[in-house]
Amino acid sequence: MKIFTTFCCATLALCSAIGAQSLADRITVHFNAPVIVGETKLPAGDCDIQVTHSNAGTIILVLRSQGGPSTAVLATRLSEYNTGAEGNGSVILSRRGNDLHLDRILLTDRTGYQLNNAE
Repeated sequence: MKIFTTFCCATLALCSAIGAQSLADRITVHFNAPVIVGETKLPAGDCDIQVTHSNAGTIILVLRSQGGPSTAVLATRLSEYNTGAEGNGSVILSRRGNDLHLDRILLTDRTGYQLNNAE
């Protein structure tokens, strides 16, 4: 019985932690062309971005294309003073040769994320 109670408490704690993530930690974007994120080429179409925070304070962006590959990249939080966003959310891409690379994600609250591997 003690093991069952411990299992139930652990399950409740896990479900509470998962439910505690706000919807603001998930972003959906639409790419009109394939975009390279880190070493992964995401196809054109909708892409879900989940923002996760580690215990060490590291920010990880998990990108999942619908029906395609997914990837995780390290990011740095941008403050409202250096995003350049004017109240509109946006995704900043950079062109390297013929490829588009994800560089930054700017949110409507004038904050955002800079991918650490972006040049």
